[in-house]
Amino acid sequence: MARHSKPAIAPGEKERFVEFSSLAVYAAVARERSLTIAARQIGLTQPAVSLVLKQIETSMGIELIDRTKRPVRLTSAGLRFQDYADTMLAEARRIAAVVRQTASTATPKIRLGMIDSASSVLGPHIVNHLKDHAEKLTIRGGINRTIRDEFLGRELDIVVTTDSFDAEGGLERHELFRDPLLIVAPVEFRDRSLNGLREIARQLPLVRYNRDSTLGVQIDVFLRRLGLEPANRFEIDTTDSLFRMVSAGPGWAITTAICLLQAQHSLGIATPCLLPGSNVSRCINLIAREGEHGKIPKQVSRVCRSVLNATLLPQLQNLLPALRKEQFRV
Repeated sequence: MARHSKPAIAPGEKERFVEFSSLAVYAAVARERSLTIAARQIGLTQPAVSLVLKQIETSMGIELIDRTKRPVRLTSAGLRFQDYADTMLAEARRIAAVVRQTASTATPKIRLGMIDSASSVLGPHIVNHLKDHAEKLTIRGGINRTIRDEFLGRELDIVVTTDSFDAEGGLERHELFRDPLLIVAPVEFRDRSLNGLREIARQLPLVRYNRDSTLGVQIDVFLRRLGLEPANRFEIDTTDSLFRMVSAGPGWAITTAICLLQAQHSLGIATPCLLPGSNVSRCINLIAREGEHGKIPKQVSRVCRSVLNATLLPQLQNLLPALRKEQFRV
C-alpha cells in the first residue's frame, strides 16, 4: 500500500512567513492608503515603510500595492491580504490581553497538598485566600510521605508539611510555625513532671502513631532521648482514633498542639498537658517550586501565621492554658 507523505519542498525553496511587525506596517498602509501617514502613525520613516512593503511582496512573490496611483491602491491580492493581516493582528492583541489579565488576577490552577492535621485547621482559611487567586483549586490531605511523593511527581504545586525537602533544589521554603509536642493521658495521672511521665510510661501502654508516620518517628526519638521505652500495644493512623483510645483507656499518648486542635472533639475525658522540662516541637513548612506561582506562596505563608496568632492560639490556650505564644515561633 502506498504511503502518503507531505510533498517535499523543492531544492532552494523554503516556507515563507511574514512577521507580525511587518503585518502591522502593511495594515497601517492599507488603512491610510499613504506611506507617509502610515509611517508617522507607527513611528518609522517613509523609506523604512517602503522597504518593509517590498520585503513582504518579495517574500510572497506577488504585488500587493499599486504605487503608481495616488493615493496608493491595493491590488486584489492586497485587499485579501489586508483582511488576513487585520484578523491576525486582532487575535494577537486578544491573546496578549488575556495573558496579561491572567497574570495579574489569577493563577489558572493550584493543587494544594496539606498534612491532615494542618488541613483541618488551616485549610478553610487558605481556601478563603486562594479563591480570589486561582481559577481552579484542588486540595488534598494526607500523610507526609504521600504529600512528598505527589509534590515531587508534580501532582501538587504547593504543600504544607513537616518535610523541609532539604535535599531538593529549585524550591522556595517558608517555615510557618512550630507545633509543640504534648502528652494526652487519663485525668487521674496528675503528676506531669518528668518522674510523673516515667510513672505513666511504667503503668500504661503507649497509644502511638503508626511507625511509618513522620510524627511517630519523631516521638520515638524523643522517648529514647528520655530513656523511656513504654509498652506499645496500639498503633493508630489518625489523631481521632488515638484520642478515643486514650479516653477509653487504659493508655496514654504523645501528640501535638495542632493535632489536639484538629481532634479535640475526640478527646473525651483524657487531658492534655505540656511535656515536662522540654520544648520539643515539629516545624510546619510551606514548600513551592521557585517562580511558578509568583507571590502566592509568600501570601499563603502570611495567612497561615496570621490565622495561628489570631484564631488557633486562643483556641489552644482555652484547651491548655499553659501553652505560650513563644512555643509556636520559628
